Amino acid sequence: MTIAARVSQYLRDQSVDYQLVQHPHSHTSRESAHAAHVREDQVAKAILMKDDQGYVMAVIPASSSLDMRAVHEETGRNHLEMVPEDELGRVFPDCELGALPPLGQAYGVTTLLDNSLRHCDTVYFEAGDHEELVEMDGARFAKLFSGSHSCDLSKDWP
Repeated sequence: MTIAARVSQYLRDQSVDYQLVQHPHSHTSRESAHAAHVREDQVAKAILMKDDQGYVMAVIPASSSLDMRAVHEETGRNHLEMVPEDELGRVFPDCELGALPPLGQAYGVTTLLDNSLRHCDTVYFEAGDHEELVEMDGARFAKLFSGSHSCDLSKDWP
């Protein structure tokens, strides 16, 4: 597989230049960072949650974990839960399970961006499969989220 069709189209529509970085098969964003020889804090990890109001995506560095309290405070939604992996295919039909690109807006999903990713010179993220990362200029990545909420969503791994 290669970059997800919807991600590719979205980046084209937004006139954003990017490169694809191939790496050995990985299962997590942290593994992808190691496999591609890039820093974990430069890899944007997508976490999909839902409640009775719908889906919300949080985008944080692969080096961090999600602070659910911050998500609740930002959204006012206190019943958000992680989406089970078998449901991800319905929301992201052109992606392999577990290889979510952090561009929820391309899929009509409300998206929150961790502030720390706004300050990276270069950002990497899952292309929609387990063997490629999208690489782009950090300022261009941040611009993709101009209509999204930005806040402090992550905390360092314990």
